[in-house]
Amino acid sequence: MSTVVDSGGLLDGEAAPGAGQDVVALYREPYGRVRSSSAAGLRGVVLEEFGPVSEPVPYKGRKSIITYWPVATREQTVVCGSLRQWRLAVELDFDPAWAAFSAGPVELRWRAGGRLRRWRPDFLARTADGVREVLVLKPPDQDSLPAAKLQVLEAVARAAGWRVRQVREPTGVHGRNLGWLAGYRFPASDGDGQEHALLAAFRKPTGLRDGVAASGLPELTGLDLAYRMLWQRRLLFDIAHPLLPDAMAWTA
Repeated sequence: MSTVVDSGGLLDGEAAPGAGQDVVALYREPYGRVRSSSAAGLRGVVLEEFGPVSEPVPYKGRKSIITYWPVATREQTVVCGSLRQWRLAVELDFDPAWAAFSAGPVELRWRAGGRLRRWRPDFLARTADGVREVLVLKPPDQDSLPAAKLQVLEAVARAAGWRVRQVREPTGVHGRNLGWLAGYRFPASDGDGQEHALLAAFRKPTGLRDGVAASGLPELTGLDLAYRMLWQRRLLFDIAHPLLPDAMAWTA
């Protein structure tokens, strides 16, 4: 980890009065050093555009898989330390309600039970309305984070001006559909007006294969473009049903 620039707060080895109450946040500015801040000092910091405090490191016995996710709508690569984080990153990238997000861009440190605790919430994100939220994945088979950890996070969020949201990663048909569409998230050229032809073919709910045939495009070319337009939300579909070539789609 890079050198810490101290702007006030708890560093390694220092004790804080009131177990779990005084929290120090570490974050790394792009191409800069790691900074230390109080919770209130995080207000207005664009953590959703920063990278992780330090990248996850693969090692023998680590169960998680580290992935690098190039965001479709901005020049940013999100580093995910687990497949659960990766699945949530795909959903955040797909949903236009989110303008920006980053995995693990802040590390919280506090004292509790005579020990220094460290934790990186899963994501910091900014909504299209400009609201910052800290997103944390619920533990498997549990309805909420441990109460002590949630209490610390909510206190930090109040001071930083964030909202707290506990979420689950997309799974089942929903998750598989997102994973399939993710491969089509980057736009392709439309030199021959192909997108216009597809939009015209899907003015009412139509099976993907039938709509492509009605557009006059070659099947493989048309399906490829249709999946890209589904990711872009220019075509809509029911994400609860498998995204097969005969799945119904319609114009947004």
